[in-house]
Amino acid sequence: MTERAAVAQSRYATARRWVIKPSLALGLLLLLLAGYAEGRHHTTHAATTLAAAMIVAGSGLGYTVRCWWRQARTAAARPEKSYRQALEAWQERAADHQEAELARVGNVPEWASASPPALRTDVFGGSLRGWQALLITHGTSILAGQPLLVMDLSGQLASSELTAAAQAAAVPAAQYLLPADLDRCGLLSCLSPAQFADALIESIHAGAPGGARADRAVDVRVLEQLAAALGGWITPARLAAAAQAALGHPVPAGLLNAQEEMLIAGDLFPAAYRQQIAPNLVRLDAFLADLARYAGPAQAASPRVPAYYTCLALDAGARSARAEMLAALAIQWLTVQVSASRASAPAVIIAGADEITRPHLERLSDACERRGVPLTVMFRHLREDTLHLLGGGTAAFMRLGNHAEAEQAASYLGRQHKFVLSQLTATLGGNQSYTRSDTKGYGDGNTSSRSWQEFHLGPGSRSRGTSTSRNWSTGQSRADGTSWSDATATQRVYEYAVEPAVLQNLPDRALLLAIRGRESPQLQAVECDPVIATLPGVSARRRALVPQPGAAQLPQDVPAGWSASPVRQSKPPYLPRTPPSEAPRRPPGRHRG
Repeated sequence: MTERAAVAQSRYATARRWVIKPSLALGLLLLLLAGYAEGRHHTTHAATTLAAAMIVAGSGLGYTVRCWWRQARTAAARPEKSYRQALEAWQERAADHQEAELARVGNVPEWASASPPALRTDVFGGSLRGWQALLITHGTSILAGQPLLVMDLSGQLASSELTAAAQAAAVPAAQYLLPADLDRCGLLSCLSPAQFADALIESIHAGAPGGARADRAVDVRVLEQLAAALGGWITPARLAAAAQAALGHPVPAGLLNAQEEMLIAGDLFPAAYRQQIAPNLVRLDAFLADLARYAGPAQAASPRVPAYYTCLALDAGARSARAEMLAALAIQWLTVQVSASRASAPAVIIAGADEITRPHLERLSDACERRGVPLTVMFRHLREDTLHLLGGGTAAFMRLGNHAEAEQAASYLGRQHKFVLSQLTATLGGNQSYTRSDTKGYGDGNTSSRSWQEFHLGPGSRSRGTSTSRNWSTGQSRADGTSWSDATATQRVYEYAVEPAVLQNLPDRALLLAIRGRESPQLQAVECDPVIATLPGVSARRRALVPQPGAAQLPQDVPAGWSASPVRQSKPPYLPRTPPSEAPRRPPGRHRG
């Protein structure tokens, strides 16, 4: 098609130069000769010449028009066919690219699991709905591989959906509401007398300043003496009765025998010593009496074995000293259990740990790290002691409603440099000038000269001359000018990687996981919606990189994570070319017009 178009273009150029012009000139000449013959009354010669003129001019014109028509047809057909060929080639490349991309990402799940790299994960912020979604998503993925112990200290039963899901899946589950189920959960029966005394004193003095160390030591000593007087068989009810006996109050029947009651009320504490420890006995009596009301009169002789899924939850209610003491006592019990365990301990989730003091949480975290126990601690707020715990493990952030807390989280996530538009300048100016100048001049002059004739011919021979000159000029000039300019300036700024407003407006079931990196934490968006598990294209494995075209398939034997997160597919290294324009394009070359 290209060769035919070139031949047609060459023939048309030749006909236009060597056919149409000579034929028209010869036809015009014959037409003039026919007119001349007609004027001479040579009719026959005139008719013959006129016919010859028409034949010559018509044949040249017809041949040229035919060459032009063929050139136009081939020129019109060539871009159309080229366009069709280019379009078909592009469609073939696009189909190949689409097939390659589908094959490349076809085996990669749309949703994968997100797993924190450290054993300890601290979750800050969130609403009740968000915590329920996180607990059921995180808890069920843990239960698929190991036992789980949940301590729900939120006072809102955030773990209720996780408990219902475990029971529906026929997982051996047990839920205890504190303080009503304190006697059933075995929380106190699993502790030795010395461990119970230490845990109780730490619970009583939780949150007290460092100056109360002496009172704590005295309380421990008094409690140890009461436990020794009870012969090692201690329960909250018996300890409360012993404290009442030491204070001289009547003791309920059936808790202490006569010998124990006589010893505690008489010779156990000397009079002077009893007078000094009276405030400690009053404090122990206040806490033990409240604890004994729910612990029951006696405890089981053998410790209760936790179920595969065990949940200790504070009953919903107003904040009280009893609830705070129970929360602290549960943390102490958990620390003792993890530290003393010889077998593999279950994974631990603590929801609502805001009231737990930092030393107690750090001690529990150290025990879990030594035993290799995964620990997840959920805080409703990011303030005071909670702020000092930030960075001890992998941090995760849910919605933070308070602006100050959001700023603290944004500061932890770090800042980064970016270029932003800082200034726009638009200038428009113009100038106009007009100048006119007029110049006039006038001059007269007389000229006289003496020559050789004056000396020889007399004075009359002197020559004289007069000259007059005038000149004038007028000049005008005019200038107009217009100028405009547009300027854009960018500036390098150092801003938050995640703005505080973003953390304040996260969805309920969204979580931002901050994994430690060399310079700043690496951010990973996580969705905690349980419905994701029912969608197609969901994998329980960790998120894997999308294989590049031509690259080997990455191994998929990665352990399961703890919550679903979307897989970010990498951008393909090449894209098919855009299709040609709908209208046929002009052939290459120079064009006029």
